[in-house]
Amino acid sequence: MASPDNLKTYRVYVIKQRRGGSEILLDTRTNTTNFGIAKAAFWQLYNQNFDNKHLLLMTCNSKKINVYRYQSKPGDDCYINTDFELHYE
Repeated sequence: MASPDNLKTYRVYVIKQRRGGSEILLDTRTNTTNFGIAKAAFWQLYNQNFDNKHLLLMTCNSKKINVYRYQSKPGDDCYINTDFELHYE
């Protein structure tokens, strides 16, 4: 079993970007130590219908590891497609 010092905590959530700051959509948050659960949550949220003012984020111990902007296209900085292998740390 992993010790608390090297335990990984994954968070998955959607933020809405706007002037003056971003807002986390509270009903989209997942917090887990299991990458498989975080990955499933990411792909479930990936298929939600948000506009390009929304970002889907996955973090590991508060460090961004996967970022997807809704309605982005191949070649955009924050584009991920369903064939992409998600980073886990």
